[in-house]
Amino acid sequence: MTDHHPRARGFLGRFLGSWRLALGELVIVALGVLIALWADQAMQARQDSSRAVGYLERLQTDIRADIRSLRFSSNQARNRLAITRQVDAWLRDPDATPDPDSLVVKTHFAGVTFSPIISKYTIEELKSTGDLRLLRNEELKRQIADYYNQIGLQVEQWIGWGDEGITETYFREIAFVVDPELRIRAGTFDPELMGRFLSAFSEETPTSLAEIQQAAPEIGATPADAERILARMRSRPNFEGYLRDSMYWAHLSALLLDGVVLTAEKLEVTIRKEIAALQ
Repeated sequence: MTDHHPRARGFLGRFLGSWRLALGELVIVALGVLIALWADQAMQARQDSSRAVGYLERLQTDIRADIRSLRFSSNQARNRLAITRQVDAWLRDPDATPDPDSLVVKTHFAGVTFSPIISKYTIEELKSTGDLRLLRNEELKRQIADYYNQIGLQVEQWIGWGDEGITETYFREIAFVVDPELRIRAGTFDPELMGRFLSAFSEETPTSLAEIQQAAPEIGATPADAERILARMRSRPNFEGYLRDSMYWAHLSALLLDGVVLTAEKLEVTIRKEIAALQ
């Protein structure tokens, strides 16, 4: 029996030594796998963070362009309100003797709208690619959703209603009030300046309708034309109502657009803070 003890002890020692070696190798392999997974996840997290920053910077550019466009449209709505009030005052004053060219231009532009140009390329890409998941800040995502819902449900529907209702009926009415040639001259503008005037992406743009009409021909309206236009306005049973609809629409449009500007400004601040936190 004693002769077998050294042999048994040697076998057991070799077995335990092999087991310890195998366990050590297994631990090393497991640690290697875990480190590789951690490194891969860390790299993926850095890539996702970098992509999120890229999207946020593009979204910030879009929002800033939207703010300029919304402010522009709000200012033009106020201009339209002032124009319609002036035309309404001439209409109600039987002794009014407005400058003929001014009467033609203001009567024409009382029905002109300048809708905001909203940049949706980045948000549409985020939604279509599923990359909206890269934005981890839930409050930011809620603000983004609120902003674009406001654009869709308020601004775009409001503009559509105004274009199809107020603007369309007003322009049909002034076809019976202002002679065609005078309307053509009033509506003539420099195309290049108009493009800059309507641009949401440039801050060096004309700021008034007068500036975009630099290359326009003189209206050339006479006092007789002005008398005839005012007489037609007063004789048309619907003209006064359409003009005041346009006035009210301009007033509400300015208020609505001002509210969307506030939402956009708050969103831009949140995006700016999120970009700083991720960098």
